[in-house]
Amino acid sequence: MKKFALGTAICASALLGSAAIAQSFTYEVVWQPVESVGGMTGPDGPRYGGGTVTGSYTTTYADGRVATGTVKCVGMRQPEASMFAIHMACSTSEAEGSGALVYGCNYLGEPGPNTALGCVGGVEGKEGPLAGRRGSLTMEWYSPTNSRGTGQWYGE
Repeated sequence: MKKFALGTAICASALLGSAAIAQSFTYEVVWQPVESVGGMTGPDGPRYGGGTVTGSYTTTYADGRVATGTVKCVGMRQPEASMFAIHMACSTSEAEGSGALVYGCNYLGEPGPNTALGCVGGVEGKEGPLAGRRGSLTMEWYSPTNSRGTGQWYGE
């Protein structure tokens, strides 16, 4: 469940930064513990459980600019045979604005609370210089408290 969401992005979160046009970036997130929420028991174990998580991120743009902020995510396990094992939705906040993230994540090995996650998703600027802009994200949630990823803002 540790990775349940997290994403849970961030998470990366994600990374707003200042107004860059079609610029790529990398990010790192330090997560607090995931708080489990709900779920039902199925014939082969827990199903449809989810959780929330918060973290702090650092984004480094291709031009060397650095932005820091916070991210909050909610995630939910998906039914068997779904494209993604976990879906996450996140909100980011930093000095220059705010944004929203979505991720689809799969385990990078046998599913379990200590298995790394690989995620793909999107980012949208909500407030500040990137309001209305969208982009794409990748994320590797590689430990209970850390993830890293890449991204690209599109358009002007």
